[in-house]
Amino acid sequence: MTDTPKAVRGPMHIDATPLMVTADVEPLVHANVGELLDLLSGEFFDDFMEVVDAKPGERYAHETLQARLVERMSTRVALTGPQAMRVAGRMARLAKPLADLSAKTAAAVMKGASLIKHPTHAATRKHLKANPLPVQQDRRAS
Repeated sequence: MTDTPKAVRGPMHIDATPLMVTADVEPLVHANVGELLDLLSGEFFDDFMEVVDAKPGERYAHETLQARLVERMSTRVALTGPQAMRVAGRMARLAKPLADLSAKTAAAVMKGASLIKHPTHAATRKHLKANPLPVQQDRRAS
């Protein structure tokens, strides 16, 4: 699927699966795990212990702590100009075949709807024309 064997390196690693373009942000995750451990052993220790001691099925303390931690964690990867250009170029090259396939599939679905010719299927034709079938995605982790 990939047109070049060399992936973008640096804060992001861009590659593709048969159905999606992937962005591996390992440096962000590494920094976040370190920050998370610091927060749980310091500022959020009491809240964390409340979650640990909670009875099974009690989710409020867990959800509250999770929301507070998500607020504090980094969500962005900083890229230099050249890195951003390499990432954008790589993503565009990898995404083009997927976008083309998606458009081709959508056209085939619409064509299939128009092939339903029997008069009793008029309502089905009308519905499919107004509401095309969604493209299925492989939701399994790669």
